[in-house]
Amino acid sequence: MKKIIVILAAAFLTVFASEARTMKVFGTVSDISGNPVPGVTVSDGFTAVQTDTEGHYSFVRNEAAYYVHYSVPSDYEIPIRYGIPCFFRKLDRDSVYNFHLIPKEGPSPKTLNIFFMADPQCQNPHHVRRFHNETIPDIKEHAAALSGEKYCITLGDIGYTEGEFNTNYILPMMKEEMELEHFGMPVFQTNGNHDQIYDGLALNDQNPLPMQRYLRMFEDIFGPTDYSWNRGNVHFVSMNNVMYDELNRSGKYHGALTKEQLEWLRQDLSFVPKDKLVIFCVHIPVWNMKERDELLEILSRFPNRYIYSGHIHANRPDVHKYGIKEYNLAAASGCWWWSRLNADGVPHGYQVVQIEGNKIVNQYWKSTRYPVSYQMRLYRGDGVFGGSYERCELPFGKNVVLANVFGWTPDWKVEVYENGKLMGEMERINPDGGKSQHPSLTSCQDWWAIGYHCGVVGRGNIKGSNRNSYIPVCTHMFKYTRKHARSKITIVATDPYGNVYKGSDADMIKGDVFKDPSIYDTARPPVYDLDPVWEYYQ
Repeated sequence: MKKIIVILAAAFLTVFASEARTMKVFGTVSDISGNPVPGVTVSDGFTAVQTDTEGHYSFVRNEAAYYVHYSVPSDYEIPIRYGIPCFFRKLDRDSVYNFHLIPKEGPSPKTLNIFFMADPQCQNPHHVRRFHNETIPDIKEHAAALSGEKYCITLGDIGYTEGEFNTNYILPMMKEEMELEHFGMPVFQTNGNHDQIYDGLALNDQNPLPMQRYLRMFEDIFGPTDYSWNRGNVHFVSMNNVMYDELNRSGKYHGALTKEQLEWLRQDLSFVPKDKLVIFCVHIPVWNMKERDELLEILSRFPNRYIYSGHIHANRPDVHKYGIKEYNLAAASGCWWWSRLNADGVPHGYQVVQIEGNKIVNQYWKSTRYPVSYQMRLYRGDGVFGGSYERCELPFGKNVVLANVFGWTPDWKVEVYENGKLMGEMERINPDGGKSQHPSLTSCQDWWAIGYHCGVVGRGNIKGSNRNSYIPVCTHMFKYTRKHARSKITIVATDPYGNVYKGSDADMIKGDVFKDPSIYDTARPPVYDLDPVWEYYQ
């Protein structure tokens, strides 16, 4: 009899769970006065529909859905709850989910400022303190000098990892740091590979698939991972493109979008007018995704569309099929908070994009603790960089000038003047030759940054560190050979928005100068607090 009861109970629960997972979801979207808001996209991350003239919507929820959410219309305020954008409700056994929108007051400002922040990647409270003391004040100070609306979009890896497990306990701390009252603007999140966790005990109707269970920690803190929102004439989309290959292995993953995700994107974009600017955000760069052709075909239906991604802790621009540009951005954490640099020599920081109407009218890399004008670093071709762990000797010769232009893209112009005379454009060192383990005439890397990370700090030379992570190819390194040994050199870099940045012999780094005189004490290199994990590995 007990066995029969257990079997019947199990059958009942199975049927109940099945019904709960496939029940119809419906509701009304209205403003705070009760007026219906038509044309609002509502979704569960698998199906997207729009509200009718009465503000009603309905669809059958997917069994793996966790939230019902709407794409915030441009004419309505970003809803904030507990300091973060809250345009969603967690699905339960109910069927009715109503949303109430607050209309924006007055005309929208002319300019929309978007702060793209890739890979804050905090592993412990020490990293969170640096994020709090360095990144946030710099963003707030810079934002205060800009007119127009301001929003931030992270590009994944809010947290980090220890061994095989992601440090998800950091996510609530980072959520608090990025709350509106602390950060100064709404922050929209993108999920990264270090933001996921697998809980083997989470076997229930809300977590039917292993790949979905990976996301639950992030979703419980920040909300949906595949969603959209609108400001002005811009439609923003963030999606999770991290697919794990093994359970309980934080390092076993690849970049991909499932067929279900691509179908959701098609449905979401089907409601977007073709004259809108579409900005698509993911963590792993699209050039490293298996389904990139299908994704690019979907995005190609819009004349104005751009991709922003993170993950590799370096600035790497790409132009894909259909002329779609991808800005793969360096990290806010630099080299995982071991310095104030990314491995390609770009200072840790963030990208600022300014939009008017449906056009990007300006964008630039903003290095943390540096002025906007700081857009390049110059080296002499015979520089010797490094420390007690290893040295990096440049083989180019003393008459060669190297320029690392942080925010370079193919539509920049990098010119060189010798004794005031224009000599043409600098030669870009071809990054297709791959990276070298040590300096060579064809190596396209920033050996000053490598000299600091590997030679001074000891990354790759101390137990628990991987040198390969600190020697990536630099896609924005240029060189020029002086015609006269004593001539004066000026480098002029012009971006496609008309911004002009300059560097000269006075800015040249000839040796182990791991500082900027305008920022640090010129008598000594900067001293970075030791990470507790670093002390442990020593």
